[in-house]
Amino acid sequence: MDTQRKSFLVIATEPTPNPAAFKFNLNQKAAVSTQAFNNEEEAEGDPFAEKLFSFGVVRALLIHERFVSVTLDSPDEWEFFLDPIIQCIQEDLVFYDGDEEPEKTESILDKIDLDKFDSMTDEAKMQVIDVYMDETVRPALAADGGGVLVTGVSGDLVKIRYQGACGSCSKSQSGTLVAMQNILQNNISPNLRVVIGGNSDC
Repeated sequence: MDTQRKSFLVIATEPTPNPAAFKFNLNQKAAVSTQAFNNEEEAEGDPFAEKLFSFGVVRALLIHERFVSVTLDSPDEWEFFLDPIIQCIQEDLVFYDGDEEPEKTESILDKIDLDKFDSMTDEAKMQVIDVYMDETVRPALAADGGGVLVTGVSGDLVKIRYQGACGSCSKSQSGTLVAMQNILQNNISPNLRVVIGGNSDC
């Protein structure tokens, strides 16, 4: 992942449905694609993520297009770490330059015959599901400082992993899980089931 030095300012700080997480809105775009770090091991090799996790209280970090979401071990920790985390974002955040593929996403939707979805390979199913996640689920989760990653598809079983503020909030997980399954069943195949599980680097 290429990173570039830019000057970022936190222009607004918002609470999220998860009391242990805050969303920090930025003055400019910070990432081409979402970057998620769910522990210190995943943060290794990324200077900004490493510095945030070095506070010793950070549970998860999500870098979205125009915001950073940080989840701490406890809501009580924010009293002591809000200002240092804002300072860290403004001093150490870099621009994450990834591979943007809007044409590929659009072409998948244009070429897919959903009547044949159940007979597709698991890899093809995962691509279609990812597109629907981009259009319907991810924008709503991003508004609350979270995200979701499709980690695998096996037949009718869709495995997902929550990111950012959604990662440690059981209430939001259960609600969005039902919503995701309904969206996929109504738009792609009534046989699909969504579960939390699977490991993936993100």
